Amino acid sequence: MKSYRNAIAALVLAFVFTTSAFAGDGVIYTDRTPPPPSPPAQAEGVIYTDKAAPVPEEDTLTEIALTLLQTLIPLL
Repeated sequence: MKSYRNAIAALVLAFVFTTSAFAGDGVIYTDRTPPPPSPPAQAEGVIYTDKAAPVPEEDTLTEIALTLLQTLIPLL
């Protein structure tokens, strides 16, 4: 009885491995035609705008850190 149980378990395991191996084939036959490809998301060329690019302001924390570093370097 134990050998019968082992044989069934081996068959079930083999069946599970073969079905998972063939699961990703992706071959599905339908009568529908596939949709046309979508147009590109971005047009080529230069895009002009009326607004100027904003100039980033100096970060005060960065300025303080750089000043502190410049004053500590000669002390080392």
